[in-house]
Amino acid sequence: MSTIGIVMSVAIPLSLIMLVAVIYNRRLQSRQTARNQARLVSQKADDILEALEYLMVVDDHRELQRAVLERVTEIYARAHKMAGDRSANMFDPEPYIEKIAANPPCRKVLKSDREIKLGRRHFSTILKTLMPMVKQKIISEAVMLDYRRHLKMALMERQVDSYIAQGDAAAGRSDPVSASSFYKAARKVLIEFDLQFPEKNERVKQIAEKTAALYKNDSEDGEPTDALSKALSLEDTDKTNEFGISTDPDAQKKRY
Repeated sequence: MSTIGIVMSVAIPLSLIMLVAVIYNRRLQSRQTARNQARLVSQKADDILEALEYLMVVDDHRELQRAVLERVTEIYARAHKMAGDRSANMFDPEPYIEKIAANPPCRKVLKSDREIKLGRRHFSTILKTLMPMVKQKIISEAVMLDYRRHLKMALMERQVDSYIAQGDAAAGRSDPVSASSFYKAARKVLIEFDLQFPEKNERVKQIAEKTAALYKNDSEDGEPTDALSKALSLEDTDKTNEFGISTDPDAQKKRY
């Protein structure tokens, strides 16, 4: 056998093996890329589903929740198709459909600043989901605008009610400084809210009255009537004895 024949007999099989290896490697890369993309899409669906679960607890707009659930189901189906893994379980929306249909009472007040921040994040996630839902023709643009207004109003009301509740609790503990801070936060949310609604001015006025009540003058019989006056009165009492003389050593030194 000639030298060329020997070279060809070796080179051709090697070339075929290398070609098969390249094709196989590209297929693996393509599958891995598809799985990574499917994982990202699935994570997006997870985030929306988490926000939906939160919304089901704090809001009672069930039609909106059904529309969001439909969007979540569509995203999970797309992720499953991209992954190409037939052994993976498909997302089952039935438990969520049943929970929405049960229409449980929703929680109107958030208990802490941490819950308020969590509420903002989940409401923001749902708001960002509305426009793609219009593109997917799950909802119309008019319905989207209605849902957006409802979500913004609901988030604002939860924040205001929560701050007022925390302010009332602080006032009940004779902590006027904290109460005033919470009332101020509630008033700020209302004033900076970009949508108009009939009760806005009235609610701002009510919060202002709550704040003013913390700083009322003493009652006619001389007893403090508000939390701030009680706190100041108690502080003054602690610094004098039964003869009205200051018990503060520094004050006595300054006097003499």
